Amino acid sequence: MKRFIGRLGAVFVLVSGLALAGGGDLGFSVRNGPNGNFMGHLGLYLDGYPIDFRSHLVMGAPGGLYLSGEVVYVFPYFFLIRPYLAGGLAMGITGYTAQNELRLRFGERFYAIFSAGVQFPDRGYRPYLEVSQIIGTESFQRFTVGFIVEGF
Repeated sequence: MKRFIGRLGAVFVLVSGLALAGGGDLGFSVRNGPNGNFMGHLGLYLDGYPIDFRSHLVMGAPGGLYLSGEVVYVFPYFFLIRPYLAGGLAMGITGYTAQNELRLRFGERFYAIFSAGVQFPDRGYRPYLEVSQIIGTESFQRFTVGFIVEGF
């Protein structure tokens, strides 16, 4: 039952993100923690001022990949930069091999994500800088440089 709920949650995040996406989100990160290295993400972003929503498929996380869904609160005041806070949940995706097959395991790891960052003015894309704290079975911090592409 627990596996079914995890799979259902992943499908829900993906389908709702595709249906409502206002843009794509691409970013590159550096993280600390166990086996520290580089990370990258590809995701969907929905503008809904002052509350935005985003989902990411993150590569380079401990244990492989994770799929996240976050709520982003953009502060109503800004001058050249838009500060924001974000929080959400992530579900780990682990790949392993068996004889002549590749299997994916959803929901083996869960994370809570807390982020603070700034978005810069729109130019057909919206660059941003972000610092995140990921809490879970392997906790780590992440510094991200990315951009949101408008107009899906």
